[in-house]
Amino acid sequence: MASESVFKKFTKIIVILIIAIVATVLFFIWQVDAEEPSPEVSKTELIESNKVWVNNQMQIPLQENIILSIPATNTDATIATNGDLIIATSNKEILEQLATSSNRYKGIKAYRLRIEAKKVSEYVTNTKYRFPTSSIQNNLTNYEITGGERTVKIEKNPVKVKASSGNNIILDLKTTYSSDDAEIATDIFTNNIPEKLTITDNTKQLTTMKNVAIYPKSFVYDFTLQKSTMLIFKERKEEMITEPIGIEYIIK
Repeated sequence: MASESVFKKFTKIIVILIIAIVATVLFFIWQVDAEEPSPEVSKTELIESNKVWVNNQMQIPLQENIILSIPATNTDATIATNGDLIIATSNKEILEQLATSSNRYKGIKAYRLRIEAKKVSEYVTNTKYRFPTSSIQNNLTNYEITGGERTVKIEKNPVKVKASSGNNIILDLKTTYSSDDAEIATDIFTNNIPEKLTITDNTKQLTTMKNVAIYPKSFVYDFTLQKSTMLIFKERKEEMITEPIGIEYIIK
């Protein structure tokens, strides 16, 4: 009888655990994200939207504290046929500000910036960016961002041109992640974070000059990621995603 009683108690515990697991799985399956997905726009709509930043005499950030007001002397601001934003300037005041901001710009004679089409609006309005409040599920783990900051970063080392076609250079810039969890967390973001960015620019002749260096420009997502497993175990980690959004040329 004693063994039968122990068996019944053991069976009840197993049943309770199974119910708890099933309830947890159902919770993850049926949980509704708070963020709405970003609406898809056509290439034509994207190009016209990006032209607004140029045609309406807007302010374009070159660095955190260096803003280019369009129009400006000795400056060309255009939207390429694929929608990319291109800034080319030899404006003395702007170049002096750049030279003061970092040693890499010392002796600069001209500056060129190219931002990928889908990131133009985000780049110009980056100071208004807010992290998503939704969450995702991966297997039985829930991932949620509890806080963070997105900044624009210029990489320390220049990138080398490894491919070209006609007068075009082709650059493949990869997104990097601080951990596997950070890579999983990319699905939380409503703004698509691709695994890599391919940039084609008609500057092959320019890049053959010895006094020209090309630096990748990226969004850096620095955030706190909370992991919850079966609604019981919680873990918080500081994570980082570096997403390439364009390139800048320093011409000396």
